[in-house]
Amino acid sequence: MIRTLVLATAVALAAPSMPAQEIVSGDAAAGLVSRTARSEVHLVADPMLNDRRLVLKIVILNLSGAPQPFGPDAVTVTAGETPIALMTRDALVTERTGTAIASDETAQAHTTAALPITSTGQTDVSGFTGSSVGVTGGVPASSIDRAQRRPSNAAALDAVLLKPITIRPNAADGGQVITEKLRRAKTPEVLVTINFAGDVHRFNVKVPR
Repeated sequence: MIRTLVLATAVALAAPSMPAQEIVSGDAAAGLVSRTARSEVHLVADPMLNDRRLVLKIVILNLSGAPQPFGPDAVTVTAGETPIALMTRDALVTERTGTAIASDETAQAHTTAALPITSTGQTDVSGFTGSSVGVTGGVPASSIDRAQRRPSNAAALDAVLLKPITIRPNAADGGQVITEKLRRAKTPEVLVTINFAGDVHRFNVKVPR
C-alpha cells in the first residue's frame, strides 16, 4: 500500500504541466496581450455588457511552428472560484428568436472568416500594427470587432462566434465568446483563462458598469 502511494506521488510530480503566464491586467476594452514563445493572445472586451453578458473577442497568433487546435473549450471564465458559463450558438439563437435553429446552416455562414482573408486564401495578419495600449504586434479592437452588438440571427452569430478551428503556423484567427448573464453587483471582475499550444494565458477583466 505504501509503495503504491509513493509510486503515485512520484508519477504525479513527474507529470508535465502547462506553464501559466502571469495574469495580464489593464483596460480590456482597449485590448490586452499575453505572449509566450509559442503564441500571442489578444483579448478585447466590449466596453458595455450585452443584455448583462460579457462579450470577449479573442485572436491568437500561432508561433509554435505547427498547426494548433483552438475553440470555445479552451476558454474559461471565472469570478473568484465560481465558473461562468459561455453561451453556445444554439442557446443564443433560441433565446433571441424563440426558435431552435438546426446546426447545419448555410455553407456561406460557416465559412465567414473571423479575420480578413488575403487573395491567397490565408488569414490576413497585416492588422497586427499595435493596439491602443501601445503593444507592438497588437491587434486593434477595430480589426476583430466585426459584428453588431446584438446579432439577430444564426448567420450573424456564425460569422463572429468562436468555433473549433485549427490555426496554422504564423497565422492568426479567433472569434467572440459571450458569457451567461452576470450579476454585476457581485461580479466586479472575472478571470479569463485561455489554453493554447501547451501554454496558459490569463487575463483579469473588469466587468463594465
